[in-house]
Amino acid sequence: MKSLPDERSEAPVPRVHPLEIPFVWFGLQFVEYSLVYLLIKTFLPETMSGAVAWAIFLVLMVGLTIANYRIRRRFIPR
Repeated sequence: MKSLPDERSEAPVPRVHPLEIPFVWFGLQFVEYSLVYLLIKTFLPETMSGAVAWAIFLVLMVGLTIANYRIRRRFIPR
């Protein structure tokens, strides 16, 4: 396991991508999920059954989660 370079060393310390920080990652997901929830509450009719609304919500959450992980894996070099 490599240790971090000390202050005397000239080797640059690699920068951390923002998506590698869990607080940022989960914060962005929370914002996305909140927007989806607000869109569902706004545009689905009140007469639609609760089970259908929950099914749509869960499908969108799974889709967003898969898309987020693919984006994260693509843009974070490892």
